[in-house]
Amino acid sequence: MVGSRTLRSQWDETVRCYGREPFLEYISVDDQVTAWTYQEFDRRVKQAANFFLELGVARQELVALHLHNTPEYLVCWLALAQIGAVSVPLNEHYQQPEVRYILNKCGIRRVVTEPCALPLYLQPPLRALVDRPISIGDEADLPEGTISLEAGMARQGEELREVRPVESDHLAAILFTSGTTRHPKGAMYTHCNIVYGGLIHVMQMGMEHGDRFLSSMPCYHMDFQEMAAMPAICTGSTLLMVEHYSARRFWSQVCRHRAQFTDTMSVMNRTMLMQPVQPWEKDHCLKQIYFSMGLSDEEKERFEERFRVSLLNSYGMTETVSGVTCAPLTGEKRWPSVGRPAPSYCIKIVDEAGQELPPGQVGEICVHGVPGRSLVLGYYQDEEATAHLIDRSGWLHSRDRGYLDADGWLYFVDRDGDMIKRSGENVSSLEVECVLTSHPDIVDAAVVGAPDPIRDQAVKAYIQLGPGSALTAQEIEDYCASRLAKFKRPTIIEFVDDFPRTATGKIKKSRLR
Repeated sequence: MVGSRTLRSQWDETVRCYGREPFLEYISVDDQVTAWTYQEFDRRVKQAANFFLELGVARQELVALHLHNTPEYLVCWLALAQIGAVSVPLNEHYQQPEVRYILNKCGIRRVVTEPCALPLYLQPPLRALVDRPISIGDEADLPEGTISLEAGMARQGEELREVRPVESDHLAAILFTSGTTRHPKGAMYTHCNIVYGGLIHVMQMGMEHGDRFLSSMPCYHMDFQEMAAMPAICTGSTLLMVEHYSARRFWSQVCRHRAQFTDTMSVMNRTMLMQPVQPWEKDHCLKQIYFSMGLSDEEKERFEERFRVSLLNSYGMTETVSGVTCAPLTGEKRWPSVGRPAPSYCIKIVDEAGQELPPGQVGEICVHGVPGRSLVLGYYQDEEATAHLIDRSGWLHSRDRGYLDADGWLYFVDRDGDMIKRSGENVSSLEVECVLTSHPDIVDAAVVGAPDPIRDQAVKAYIQLGPGSALTAQEIEDYCASRLAKFKRPTIIEFVDDFPRTATGKIKKSRLR
């Protein structure tokens, strides 16, 4: 399906074919729209690529992009691909310890960021890890020791001054994703992975040239890269990039900007249902919504009836590059099934011993594909975790639980292990526990997911204090604020005298849940 294509060659081909057609419409938080054609945006991409060359960015060098949804993210992502470098998107909410871990893990010396995050990189210890940070924004407003991206691009020509060899199997991006371990793991995406993900989603959604895809998914997520940006680029369509999701504004943006496609998670659907009903809600151009994560039957029916649109239920993860399954465009959908395998994928369900289970029995969902093409290469500098992820036969072990029916339709049941799913973000309970127990007044802590009708799960912390401590829940929240991204911080805190434990002293989290 992909052949020898790369992100660079796919972008250049689309610019040649559809240069004068609209590529990006950026919708800011105050609903201001800035638009570029493919040709106009390509000029910025080439200028940024030349600027990175001027700075000495090497082939396969890893460059961090610490940005929220902004056109500069797309500029840098495409520009780094032009020169054979590797983008490493960072969650915009990351704090210093989280950033430091990734920079050290990857040996990253260059970071493209924005003014609000600059203080992280201008103070110890990050100041010693990176070269002068490259910042978006007005050069006159940037502090000393910072390089202006815009000023650097303004000096450059609009033709790529050095065409380096870039192959389909070369590394193109590393997406860090949290799981059951304390630290996130870096899923390695090749150029083939990125193009493949775009093409698969085009097929699943039925996208055609000239369609308009609106997305408010964070740019540092696979959801934005593979479900929105790449389908638009692969078809020469228009990407409507929303700066930040707002339940109050999202549906009006869908209607007003004539989007034919969008993608949502259950937290988005629920918060939209909470908004006042408007007379214009059914007056939209959507063909369907690409959807992931569960809604109840009642919620699904309410949403589809209220907004006059179908939800395409799907299943996938960062490590599978694309939606492994998706409900079909036509015919039966067997809700709550998440569909049948897309081309190039196979699925089986196995028990704890790795033996394949018959239809109807719940076990671990395993996905067969080709690493570096339909699956990620593995985890960056983590051979042990990669071996647990993809076995020698090419089966990816998801740690998710589900079952297949007799006709091969997949039904997702739940996620295994201690990972918490909050508003689409993966939260490692171990990481949060390590922060909590680093407080001198906390003897022990256990973190679990608690039911949340809006965000799927809330982060709940059980805290055991030391003798005589008067530490309050608010003080614990304040302690976490400078050490954890907002979505990882406990929103429910319960104090306990002790924990239920196993014979070896481990906390019985099943009892807490």
